[in-house]
Amino acid sequence: MKSPDKNTLCTATESRSLLQTITAPFIKMKQNLSGFFKKESRTSLPSTGEQVAKEEGVDAELWKTRALEDFKSWLSDMPSETPPSLSVTPDTCDLYTLLSEFTTLKQEIKMQNREQHRTLKAMTRIQAMTDEYQEIMGRFNDKTKQIATLEEGIRKETEKRTAISFLDVRDSLVRGKKTCVAAAGAKGFFRRVPRELANIPKGYEMAIRKFDASLALLDIYPLETDGVAFDPMTMKALEKKAVNGMSKGTVVETVSGGFRQGDEILRYAQVIVAD
Repeated sequence: MKSPDKNTLCTATESRSLLQTITAPFIKMKQNLSGFFKKESRTSLPSTGEQVAKEEGVDAELWKTRALEDFKSWLSDMPSETPPSLSVTPDTCDLYTLLSEFTTLKQEIKMQNREQHRTLKAMTRIQAMTDEYQEIMGRFNDKTKQIATLEEGIRKETEKRTAISFLDVRDSLVRGKKTCVAAAGAKGFFRRVPRELANIPKGYEMAIRKFDASLALLDIYPLETDGVAFDPMTMKALEKKAVNGMSKGTVVETVSGGFRQGDEILRYAQVIVAD
């Protein structure tokens, strides 16, 4: 309900003044009657019944005269037309309008309380659904991580099994390169080395580099073995051989190359160690 403005307050003041004007004669009559009966109760009873009737007749006439004068004065003060303050319009502030506004406000408050209760109930349901959704999403994320881990394991195992089948190909390329180099270096008085033989090791070397680049895409790298100290964590010794100029425990020859994938040894290198 909107607050009354200045005009409404003025109209309410006029209504209050008019109400006081209308009720003033009745209040005055009540005061005269009260004073009359109080006066009679304090006065002692007369000795004879005739004197009591006479005094009561005189006082009653006086009271009637005063009452008539007050009533005439009240009638003369009454306006000829009904003041705007007594008409029931939306701009007035009489008791009827005030009661109507309070009733409307009460109904609006009840409706707001009901809507608030419904909203609170709906929010409680939404919160419950949100908690349930979060629980489901938590389980879904856990299952997704498990599936991702399983998929990663399957992928790595598949790559490992596929790559192992091609590691022997690299060993063949390495042995072919060594054989070509050895053949190109073997010269004799009655033996001539073909000119094309010197270019064959370069072709083997190029093939080995491309092969290693393909393995690197799978995070697979060859182990260094020739000329390094024997490492039992990455190598397997097939035999020991005495070699002049090489210290004991040094890898003399690599029979089968070793490979690692990340921190895991994919295949141990098979080597010959100096004794």
